[in-house]
Amino acid sequence: MVGAAIGGRRWVSNKPYYVTTPIFYVNAEPHIGHLHSDVLADVLCRYQTLRTGGWTRNANGVYPPPTHAQFATGTDEHGMKVQRVAESQNVSPRALCDRVSQRFRALADEANIAYTRFIRTTDSDHAVAVASFWQSLVDRGHVYLGQHEGWYAVSDEAFYPDAQVRQVTRDGETWHESIETGQRVEWTAETNYKFRLSAFQAPLLAWLEANPRVVQPRGMYERVLSEVREGLSDLSISRPRARLHWGIPVPNDAEHTMYVWVDALINYLTAVGYTGGAPPPAWPADVHVVGKDIVRFHAIYWPALLMAAGLPLPHTVVAHAHWTVERSKMSKSRGNSVNPFEALAKYGTDTIRCFLMRAGGNLSSDADYSEAQLQEFQRKYLQGQLGNLLSRVLAPKIQARLVEHAVPDAPLAAPALVEADAALVEAIAALPARFDAHMDAFELSRALQAVFEVLALANEYVQRAAPWSPATPVDGVHRAVHLACEALRVCGVLLQAIMPDAMDRLLNALQVAPAERTFAALLGADGAWSTRAHTPVRAGATKIAPLFPRVP
Repeated sequence: MVGAAIGGRRWVSNKPYYVTTPIFYVNAEPHIGHLHSDVLADVLCRYQTLRTGGWTRNANGVYPPPTHAQFATGTDEHGMKVQRVAESQNVSPRALCDRVSQRFRALADEANIAYTRFIRTTDSDHAVAVASFWQSLVDRGHVYLGQHEGWYAVSDEAFYPDAQVRQVTRDGETWHESIETGQRVEWTAETNYKFRLSAFQAPLLAWLEANPRVVQPRGMYERVLSEVREGLSDLSISRPRARLHWGIPVPNDAEHTMYVWVDALINYLTAVGYTGGAPPPAWPADVHVVGKDIVRFHAIYWPALLMAAGLPLPHTVVAHAHWTVERSKMSKSRGNSVNPFEALAKYGTDTIRCFLMRAGGNLSSDADYSEAQLQEFQRKYLQGQLGNLLSRVLAPKIQARLVEHAVPDAPLAAPALVEADAALVEAIAALPARFDAHMDAFELSRALQAVFEVLALANEYVQRAAPWSPATPVDGVHRAVHLACEALRVCGVLLQAIMPDAMDRLLNALQVAPAERTFAALLGADGAWSTRAHTPVRAGATKIAPLFPRVP
């Protein structure tokens, strides 16, 4: 495979495309926000594959990423938070991690997340990678033993300077909390190993200024740039083992446990085979998908650590916003967290995946999850536009009229189009480039909007053409079916990354061969939309099953 250009970005075949999710903390059960991160990363990986060659169904009937794509997700299992939750539940930290990690893996499987590695920070190869990475920092002179005093949030597993902490008094109780996350902080004074983060302010600034797309969306990039410009303090990267025993020990010092974020960030290297020394073939990551609350760790600390270790930096950090439920913040105390397993079981995997990308695809703004909104989305867009259009044009009555005029045992040649078809033809022709531009800009919601605009236009066109009416001439029936099927084919190919199973059924119904289900198959030699040379005909067909059945 040669290098593939995507919206101005280029990667080559000897460097696998590599996407990651944040690894999820195991102090609580998965919620809809975790599922959103998983699906977003999965869609980006699947789309890259679609853009460069397509997918092949394996013997088990699923579409795993090919060898030129790598996709890692998993769980973050060390740290004070896990240690305390395990103590509160009177179980060992390992038992807690085993139970909750399996829930995250099960969620990924239920949501059709095609990961190549589900990594746990308790995996043995991760401990090797972390120790090697730490030693490279030490060997290069970037780690020293020093005194640390400051605010620490157990819930965030993060240290905060005074400027990022505020005092709060409520109901007669006074405490301090992080301004950014609202989590309580504790004053901590201890001897820690420290990383010379301050030494990397200038290199980080140069990297950010030279790569204005490296953090997405733009507002998040500006925030990171501002923080680096304001100055960076050295980072504590260990805790006394007497306080934190649940973690990876510091190499050659059994009195200290590695800071959980250093441990966690290195998972991205472990997942593609890092054991120290040279970077693995898939490194660097093409996309790190993260929540907006952990951008600092991925866009400041992680690049600085990689610079210090002499390793390449990630290409893009994509930070998505959070989810509310019925316009209220999700929280265990409110009891309004959405159970993602129940949502997937009730509405179907593809419906939930598409809804999350449509409602949560604007990365800059928090998205709201409401069952009424989800039901309306499924009814109006998936059933009413996409599913309904397929059912209409492949209806036995309409297909029978085409069969009467088809040459036996030969495909029905594409019809000659007329002026009345021009608006839909232009919309279909423009869609691949529109969709690709939005995906390149990580505007998934807008990419979906572009698809549904074409589907709405196709439905209006079919309604006017009335191919079901005996009064409509056969050539009018043929044009209506052909163009509707072309709209469905183009939309179906593009939507494979978002709704893989439903689009597999749609493309099967349209008789689109597996080799024709790539982005390239939509385009001719000149890069413009290439229409199919024939119209699918289903002789003697019965009514097709709905793509999106009604929810009981």
